[in-house]
Amino acid sequence: MMNKPHLTTLEADGWQIDDAEVAHAEHPDTYWIPSLEARQSLQTGSCAKIRFYIRVEDEHGTVEDCGERMWVEVLGKLGKWYRGQLSNQPASTLDMRPGLEVWFQARHVIDIEKRQESLER
Repeated sequence: MMNKPHLTTLEADGWQIDDAEVAHAEHPDTYWIPSLEARQSLQTGSCAKIRFYIRVEDEHGTVEDCGERMWVEVLGKLGKWYRGQLSNQPASTLDMRPGLEVWFQARHVIDIEKRQESLER
């Protein structure tokens, strides 16, 4: 059964995803993102790279928010939302693992890897 589309937060979930459109608008010469058309046209099986912020605590109790760019495989679409699963193991934590469900929108995508069968045509 599919969960409802939602964005996670650092406070509630310990991780969240970055809005790539905001980052691109603030730094257009150095923060590239794919075209809006490409980001709105992701297909099942494609992978979208998303920047994650992950809250971690070290053995001394010091809390830090780590940024990691990771791939999410698109599993489906519901309106403007994509449902995906994390393809990478974050370097900063073992609490998140490949297969973790991630809901995101086109505004979160920083790069796209097309499905392999599309590349072979």
